[in-house]
Amino acid sequence: MSNLLDRMRAGDLAARDELFRAIATQMERQARRMLRGFPSVRQWEQTGDILQRTSLRLIETLKKVRPEDTRQFFALTAELMRRVLLDLARKMSGPGGIARHITPPGQVDSQTAGREPAAPVDSPEELDDWAAFHAAVAKLPAEEREVVGLRHYHGLGQAEVAKMLGLGVRTVARRWKTAMVALKRNLRND
Repeated sequence: MSNLLDRMRAGDLAARDELFRAIATQMERQARRMLRGFPSVRQWEQTGDILQRTSLRLIETLKKVRPEDTRQFFALTAELMRRVLLDLARKMSGPGGIARHITPPGQVDSQTAGREPAAPVDSPEELDDWAAFHAAVAKLPAEEREVVGLRHYHGLGQAEVAKMLGLGVRTVARRWKTAMVALKRNLRND
């Protein structure tokens, strides 16, 4: 992948296309995983929709920002996907949002007698909690933020993260634990 990033930095547009093909499966898995945490978005958007929106943002971002390596690239994709999901959740669950006023396709109107209500939408408090969590992740020291990004957002195991970062598994485990303690402390203080 670093070869593709190098070629892309040199201006090779074909490298960008190859890069997207190379990461498509991982980004789809990441989108599916992250979408589970956003019920109001999940009612209206599918994994492919999130993947497409993130890819479009990634293409625009790569015109301005050049990740130095695979690590920075994965951090960038996680950040962009978080922003896509939070933007959609706010849009859909806000006062004029579609999730508050229309029954999603395939679901029965919750006011129909004897029928189950539609899946719950994200409350403003839940959106605030998600936003606070992502903000707290962004405030972590770079080494810990990187491990959280790869483990939580990309779904990689400790051994995979260790290999990608060139670290020992124990180091990755220590950074993960330190990050979780810091996140818990920061979220409790907020």
